[in-house]
Amino acid sequence: MQGVLRRIQRRREVLAGFAMILAVASYVTSLLLDFNFVSPYATLQEDLAYLSNHYKNLQISVWAWLLTSIITFLSIPPYLLLFHRRLKIFHYVNAIWLLGAAAGFLMMGLAGIELYQELARGMDSSLQGTDEQVWINLLVQFQDEQFYRRIGSSFIGLFAIGLALTRFKMRRVPIFATVLLIICGPIMIFFNWHDPEHLIRTAAMAGIVIGVATFSVRLINKGLKENRTDSDEKEEATP
Repeated sequence: MQGVLRRIQRRREVLAGFAMILAVASYVTSLLLDFNFVSPYATLQEDLAYLSNHYKNLQISVWAWLLTSIITFLSIPPYLLLFHRRLKIFHYVNAIWLLGAAAGFLMMGLAGIELYQELARGMDSSLQGTDEQVWINLLVQFQDEQFYRRIGSSFIGLFAIGLALTRFKMRRVPIFATVLLIICGPIMIFFNWHDPEHLIRTAAMAGIVIGVATFSVRLINKGLKENRTDSDEKEEATP
């Protein structure tokens, strides 16, 4: 019976590791495909002219963030299964942070869809004229999208802190990943709201990605290794 439970736990580790790796990969992909048409070095007219010429890029970015939201949400059950026998409450708190990140990215994607639809409707008429209200509406929608981006990213920072603190309850989290997550999580949250374009925020984001990826790879390797060990022991015990 003990061997069966141990094999089930190993499979859960592998499943959770792959789920989190997939979530990290989708997050990085969304960042690479992200479309920002507002520049501090350009005028309002130049920003919106750039948007009207590259609105297809906006559509790709929107769908990438929606996919990230779905994958992040789907990674929650494997994470809960992994820790439900070893932690009492803490893993539920971390799951709430993941749920908040998924909701933030979902709202960001929906705001991006509204922005894209407004832009598509005005491509042949308003955007070619001088209707300032159209520009203002687009900027307001863009600000909504950025607000939800900060919400989602802040929850990612909270999850990073929570995952690092798991180290004090369990030794599943590598020390290298723990240090990265405990440092980069608060930094990312701070710069999300004070200076989202700062290079330090980008570095913190990269640190969180590396930390979570390291933890996920450790889970996969440990689960696969112990599965093989259990199989070898079973074969040796068989006459």
